[in-house]
Amino acid sequence: MRKRFFAMFLIVVLLIAAFGLSCEPTEKGTIEVEATLDGDPWTGAVDYTLTRTGETINGDSVDKTFSVAPDTWTCAYVSGGPGSFVDITPSDTQSVAASGTITFTLNFVTPTTPVDASIEFETWTINGTPVAPGWYLIGPNTIVDIRYKEHVSGEQGATVTINQTAWIQVHNIGIWGEMAGPNITLHCVNAPDAVKMSPQATKLYQQATVEGVPVQPCTNTILEYCKPVKLDAEVGWELVVCNNYTKTINWIGIPSPADIVFDVTDPYNALTLNLTAKACIGVGEGFEDIDPANDCTDWCPPLVVTYLIP
Repeated sequence: MRKRFFAMFLIVVLLIAAFGLSCEPTEKGTIEVEATLDGDPWTGAVDYTLTRTGETINGDSVDKTFSVAPDTWTCAYVSGGPGSFVDITPSDTQSVAASGTITFTLNFVTPTTPVDASIEFETWTINGTPVAPGWYLIGPNTIVDIRYKEHVSGEQGATVTINQTAWIQVHNIGIWGEMAGPNITLHCVNAPDAVKMSPQATKLYQQATVEGVPVQPCTNTILEYCKPVKLDAEVGWELVVCNNYTKTINWIGIPSPADIVFDVTDPYNALTLNLTAKACIGVGEGFEDIDPANDCTDWCPPLVVTYLIP
């Protein structure tokens, strides 16, 4: 009897060995590892690990698929990738079932360079001559312009993309000494040299707008009596870090001088305009402005000009 029991036990042992029976399920699960850069899919070399209790798998690229034992797995970023690593979504630890699939997505962002862009009002000018805020008599071929001081702090010698928006509010307050006046026409010129930088910088674009709506050269805008209109010039530049810049905007020509943003084409005797302005700047892609508090000016003290026909 003992011999028969021993023989049966031996047969069971041999069967277990032959068929490889174990506690581990024979069906596998699937892990997919992907990546994004600034929210867009990205593929390439990056090192990471997939781990569960007692097992580690090393990955060296994405997109990549792994056949694994059903279990709870953790994905960990090691090194490499296209930029600055942010996180793993939807979670860095997930459970995969037999015949199931889970996905780990490694998220990266393009590295940013810290800088501090600043702008400040310097002065009004009339025909290039600085003037204090106040009231002035002007004649034909006059340019009313404005100057701003700009600076970008950071790693010396680097080049930074700067986007600028400058506004001027034009208020037709009628005939000097009277309470009313006719409408006038603002003609969009948007001459390339109407917005300049000193020292010289590379200009990327220049767009004129009326009340925030882009307008093309030769567009006319009616400036009604006692109805202020806000104009703006949006300009992009490449500025060198640590340089001090002066930006000049030749805002209004009265009438028809060269290199202006807008022209008053039909001035009348004693036409009076009340002007105020402000400006903001922002850094472009790849840069981070560490102090946004100095990115905009306040509305500057007004300049009042009265046009007199000789």
